[in-house]
Amino acid sequence: MIDKIFDLCVKLLVKIAELTGTTYKTVNVIIFCVLVPMAFILLFVMYYNKQKDVERYKKLYEKFVQDDIKNF
Repeated sequence: MIDKIFDLCVKLLVKIAELTGTTYKTVNVIIFCVLVPMAFILLFVMYYNKQKDVERYKKLYEKFVQDDIKNF
């Protein structure tokens, strides 16, 4: 099973190399040494920014809840 998946991926990379006029190795390097690390960095930055938003909204929520309790 894993051999079939590997062979399919290699065939896909070879086809991409043929379509772009490059080699299998070049396509492999571009994908796994450039695009994948960039995707991980982008996801990490997005996660970090989202966590900052969550913390900000938690503080706002706590402020409003405390104000409601005081006004009740």
